[in-house]
Amino acid sequence: MNAPLPMNLIPTNIAAMDTELDIVALARSGGMALAAMVSHAEQLQRDGHAQAASNLYALWLAHHEDPRKHLVWFNHGSLLQQLGQSAQAQQAYEQALALSPDFAQARINLGLVLEKQGHTAQAIAAWAHLTGQRYAKDPVDTDMLTAALNHIGRVHENNRDYRQALEALEHSLLINPKQAGVIQHWVHIRQKACEWPVYKPLPGISKNEMIMATSPLAMLALTDDPLLQLLSAHAFVARTYGLKEERLCKVKQYHHPKKRIGFASGDLREHAVGFLLPTMLQGIDRELYEVYAYDFTMDDGSEHRKKLLGMFDHVRLVHTLTDRQAAERILEDEIDVMVDLHGLSAGARPGIFALHPAPRQGTYLGFIGSTGMPWFDFVITDRHALPPEYTEYFMEKPLYVEGSFIPLTPPDEKLPVVTRADVGLPEDAFVMGAFGNVYKITPEMFGVWMKLLKEIPDSVLWLIDDNPTTTENLKNHARLANVDLSKIKFTARTGHSEFNARLKLCDVFLDTFPYNCGSTSNDVIRAKIPLATQYGRTMVSRMGLSISKSCGSNNLISVNADEYFEKIVNFKINKIGKFNYSKPAAGFKLSF
Repeated sequence: MNAPLPMNLIPTNIAAMDTELDIVALARSGGMALAAMVSHAEQLQRDGHAQAASNLYALWLAHHEDPRKHLVWFNHGSLLQQLGQSAQAQQAYEQALALSPDFAQARINLGLVLEKQGHTAQAIAAWAHLTGQRYAKDPVDTDMLTAALNHIGRVHENNRDYRQALEALEHSLLINPKQAGVIQHWVHIRQKACEWPVYKPLPGISKNEMIMATSPLAMLALTDDPLLQLLSAHAFVARTYGLKEERLCKVKQYHHPKKRIGFASGDLREHAVGFLLPTMLQGIDRELYEVYAYDFTMDDGSEHRKKLLGMFDHVRLVHTLTDRQAAERILEDEIDVMVDLHGLSAGARPGIFALHPAPRQGTYLGFIGSTGMPWFDFVITDRHALPPEYTEYFMEKPLYVEGSFIPLTPPDEKLPVVTRADVGLPEDAFVMGAFGNVYKITPEMFGVWMKLLKEIPDSVLWLIDDNPTTTENLKNHARLANVDLSKIKFTARTGHSEFNARLKLCDVFLDTFPYNCGSTSNDVIRAKIPLATQYGRTMVSRMGLSISKSCGSNNLISVNADEYFEKIVNFKINKIGKFNYSKPAAGFKLSF
């Protein structure tokens, strides 16, 4: 299974042994006690020789018999798993289970290495073996049972099989309702599946507990109460990160000829944030500022990524560095101002910023709300998105830009030609597009869209066919509203260029509330399609307001759902020719 233990990897300071019998010979002889072997293997690991430790496990297993051998196979599998040798780890766990079929932790780990290799169906089957023993004579330990159910739910969620994901997590919560992390995922999956109401009663879990476990991202789409969003962020940071603040940077400011600005991101690629960054970077005066990227992006090989990286003065690849190593690199570069482009969004590395590697630190774009993180000094925004009266709900101080804080990009002139017939839309219909992420759709806003379909005879609502569960749920909600399903068109997701071409087929774009579209609304403006938006009291619910104001468009801005409905109906009645914004978006300028 593994190569023999190389003699040059055995430290000379390992436990004293007879000179005529080295470790390898003893392991091969079948005479090495289990405790001695584990001790030697652990010492090798401590000395940085994990592969040598793995080889020692393999030698011992090949030449020894012991009633505890299943534990050795498990330890060997765990080490192989740490080394990234998933196929070999799988074999080790299977050997452990062959000797001890009820070894629950081995079955959990077997599922994980199967998943790592892309065998998700087999992984789910491994965990389901444990869940099937829930009512057996000798039931599985509840911690193992909930772990298996949670992994099943997680994999189904990743595959957008939301109905199965919810079923698994609800079974887990029936066993142990005190799992805040599981409640967090359950709430957001219900949002993504458009299962309404989102807060469905569950045994042993109060609505208050559900609210407190709700992730900050989910909360942005659930309410426009700024205080509730701040509390959600604060609670999430407290239960998730446990980071200890340090101040690596001891100076209040550097004195460089140009101020050095650093941006940390894992989204320097074809991504909602990545699509907005070129305009932002162009808006930084290079006579005054020197711009650094601290990049931990998974390279997608796209031309967009290549172009984006070329817009920085310096690029530091930090994806292989620990948070401390990345922070030390920032400190070494003497960055004056560091900007986190994640906040609380997926892929965030708050551990870098908790070390305070720069005199000033702020957040931008990745999470449109207060992060609840005490190590951020400012948030980049504008006065429409975060007016002074709402700054008290932010831990970060506003750093205002002129115009919209969403850096609007120029139109793409090289788009494919798409017709309504190509996507199955009626040629003479009044097409209302709504392409925001499905978790942003609320029952209240969907209800307004249904009213519009009833009020406007030739109207069509154009939505994303994100996944079978959500699409079927939305159709069911439409049926309950007595809306003709032929007036709702679902189309699959497509590439960004094709998406921008399809936008031009809309007569109006319907923004979501309380989580407005951001990057998508930028695309709407580029396509010169009118944006109907409702704003509230939170920064994320005022993105449409910010964008529309910057383009001189006030006609379709609404303060409540009734006004939103009325303005769209009136726009349809009074629409003459193609809609045009009264002025081009203001040039984006960012100063620190």
